[in-house]
Amino acid sequence: MEIWLITSVWRRSSRSFLNLVKKLFVYILIVVLAVFAAGLFGVVHNQVSYTVAPEYFTKFKFRRFGLTDTPLPERVRASMVGFLASWWMGVPIGLLVGAAGFIHRGHRRMLRVSLWALLVAVGFTLLFGLGGLLYGYLQTAHINVAEYRGWFIPADVTDLRRFLCAGYMHNSSYLGGVLAILVAWAFHIVVRVRTNDAGRQDPSR
Repeated sequence: MEIWLITSVWRRSSRSFLNLVKKLFVYILIVVLAVFAAGLFGVVHNQVSYTVAPEYFTKFKFRRFGLTDTPLPERVRASMVGFLASWWMGVPIGLLVGAAGFIHRGHRRMLRVSLWALLVAVGFTLLFGLGGLLYGYLQTAHINVAEYRGWFIPADVTDLRRFLCAGYMHNSSYLGGVLAILVAWAFHIVVRVRTNDAGRQDPSR
């Protein structure tokens, strides 16, 4: 009887430890994927904002990232800026969104839900950035330059409204990236609760 009990406890402990190790591997994978997702998001994001205001890049971002003296097309450089400016956001997003995945029972479910959570986070950030663009468009219907003293505005900008709109979009996207972490956490929790409810209704799950 004692041997059976010890064996049973050992097997359960082994399974729990193995499941934890697999979850840790999933966690690392989510962080890596989040970095690439954030970089790709920056590429797509900057293609949109470049379309809105090329001057935001040619007279600001390219200078900031040392990409003024290069033969590469402007859109390619805008993509490079997007990746360089955004990949690092994937680190905190991946760490925090991935950590929320530990609430799920198995490593497979953790991986599946975490991938969806990343997609939700990216989609939310993009929508938030587009919302910032719309807000900027409305705010710049009448421009009072004194209200933008904290902004870097080159003296040779020819289309100030478009330049400011692109700035609104970029600033909103960074804020959206932070808020997206909370949205991704909420997604994890909702899926976990629904899974528990489904398990109660169908004990075989």
